[in-house]
Amino acid sequence: MREINICIAGIGNVGSSLIESLEENKNIIENKSSLKINILGISGKNINKKRNFDVSNYKWFDNPLDMTEVKNCDIIIELIGEEKGISFKLIENALNRNIHVVTGNKALIAKNGQYLFKLAEKNNSSLLFEAAVAGGIPIIKVIKNNIFLNSIKKISGILNGTTNFILTKMDNDNLSFQKVLEIAKQKGFTSEQESALDIGGFDAAHKLTILSTLCFGSNLNFENNFVEGIDNIKIEDINFAKKIGYKIKLISEAYIENDKIFNITTPKLIDFNNPLSNVDGVLNAINIETDHLDNLFLEGQGAGGKPTASSVISDIYEISLNPNFNSLGYQYEKLKNFEKFNVSELVNSYYLRIMTIDKPGVLSTITKSFTDSGISVEKILQMPEEENLNKPIPIIITTHKIKKEILQKVIKDIENLDFVMENITILSIHSN
Repeated sequence: MREINICIAGIGNVGSSLIESLEENKNIIENKSSLKINILGISGKNINKKRNFDVSNYKWFDNPLDMTEVKNCDIIIELIGEEKGISFKLIENALNRNIHVVTGNKALIAKNGQYLFKLAEKNNSSLLFEAAVAGGIPIIKVIKNNIFLNSIKKISGILNGTTNFILTKMDNDNLSFQKVLEIAKQKGFTSEQESALDIGGFDAAHKLTILSTLCFGSNLNFENNFVEGIDNIKIEDINFAKKIGYKIKLISEAYIENDKIFNITTPKLIDFNNPLSNVDGVLNAINIETDHLDNLFLEGQGAGGKPTASSVISDIYEISLNPNFNSLGYQYEKLKNFEKFNVSELVNSYYLRIMTIDKPGVLSTITKSFTDSGISVEKILQMPEEENLNKPIPIIITTHKIKKEILQKVIKDIENLDFVMENITILSIHSN
């Protein structure tokens, strides 16, 4: 029986679930792996907080930094979740003492991972982070182990469960964004502190930063991201999109084009025939395209105590098998600094909603603006509602692929027309 000793910093939802899982599955773990996992210490904000395990069974540390000095500690589990602060200091101290680290902290990895992975390599230590991306979906190990020697063309998916819940609930129950956001808070899917990161798209972009580094060997650089959240999504657009065969999802995607890195997180229309359109609720899903695989699709629980704890345990097991490997799959010195792709040069199809006064000549004027600019319109629909005959009417347009900067110029001109009543809604249409 091999033994590995761990200390756990952060006893919130994930940390508590991790301890519960290690207690409940002790025999399964030992029988399957011949591995005994010993918890030498734990640390949290409040020792007296009610938890689903007996805190007195473990040595408590008021200061998590003290756990890096525990004799024979093999792995520090960092689940505090700060982007810098104590989380960063704990990981830095552990790696400098040749202690391996497992973390679920995507913001810290996305913003400060460049330094920390270099430090881990220098000290011959591991810094693993399966729990930082997509909860219980083993996407990190799939990329690092199963398809690492494939040439990865593109990775895309739904990386935030809160936004996916909100968009699903708006769709299913015909509710406004603000109403569903309150429901999400009540259910504990987000909080006042977390909601800005979730609905702003930043949480998903943190995860995408990590995934694009694994896929393309790029330096960890959060600044390579273009990020747009879902707070401007209206129920009208969800309903209109449904009428023309689409759902709206917050999609993150990354690829390399002309030696430039393209990382974008933005709401997009997804065709009903695309598997991503059927990923509902708090689930996450990721699609990978490689030179060997047209589509590798993974779907599962992207958050929550138990699913994320599962990923932490898998990292503990990986370190127990082989502690001497490159945490990112690449040697640090081989990571490449790609130039950021200019999003205005993006070629895509688009959905537009134009609110206009109902009078003759409106449609012909709008279509002429598109034709004169060389923009090919795929569909154009007028959708007046009978009970709103005296109110502005929506004109829904979908375009063929066009450079975004060309479209934006036309949109600006159309918005200046006297019969256009509000700013035009523009959403990308996801390409299969």
